Amino acid sequence: MSILNYFFIFFTLSIPNQEDLWIPYYENDNFMISYRLERCNDIKNGFDFSFYLIKASNKTNKNLVIDFVLGDPINPRQKEEEKVIVILGKSESKEGKCDKKSNLKLFYSDNMSQKKLTTREFKLSSINFVEIK
Repeated sequence: MSILNYFFIFFTLSIPNQEDLWIPYYENDNFMISYRLERCNDIKNGFDFSFYLIKASNKTNKNLVIDFVLGDPINPRQKEEEKVIVILGKSESKEGKCDKKSNLKLFYSDNMSQKKLTTREFKLSSINFVEIK
């Protein structure tokens, strides 16, 4: 094997996996919320969007219910529509996915639009938690 091959193997193994790069957003003694930007290309249905995927992690050995609002809603009705509730077991983490069923995601952009790209800043509001006995 040539030196170039060894270099290539070393280089690819030393680069962290993009899927593991979560950006911390909010943290306290009980839980942490982080996010990452991901392109969710749904060729089958003709969609190509980018979303912020959200990860909620329980840092305790207790069950928690975490709730927050996606973005910074203008009115109470919008606030209720954008509310997310996550139930986490002891030391459990849940991550957002690109599929439609996942509520742990926040719209970033439409990649198919011919218009100027409008993007959305990652922001969560009204972050709360309660411990479940």
